[in-house]
Amino acid sequence: MTSCVSALLFAKRLGVVTEFYQSVFGARISHSDANQAVLDFDGFNLMIHQIPAHLAVGVAVKSPPERREQTAIRLDYPVEDLARSRREAARLGGVIDESPPAWAANDTMFFLGHDPEGNVFGVKMAGG
Repeated sequence: MTSCVSALLFAKRLGVVTEFYQSVFGARISHSDANQAVLDFDGFNLMIHQIPAHLAVGVAVKSPPERREQTAIRLDYPVEDLARSRREAARLGGVIDESPPAWAANDTMFFLGHDPEGNVFGVKMAGG
């Protein structure tokens, strides 16, 4: 068995969030069932786990989603085509910002975004 770094993301809408990360970042689904999906990012696995129904009733996802920036971790993803990733993010209910964050260097190719449930991520041009 090969070991790799992985992370777990809880989602109210498993299918919506799985499609977002698969389409925007080109992840491959290595496993999925009614409760979870495991996405492979070339040696990194993101497990998206369905929030149990009895707990999900207390989770509100606004439209458009509110960005949840006060978290202990943020995952950053490399992208080959930033414009395509932005279009896919918007199509699937998320956002990738047009401008780098204020704290980033002026010439950076790093941007923040959020998925359809407000989970914040970073994107950077691959190889940059």
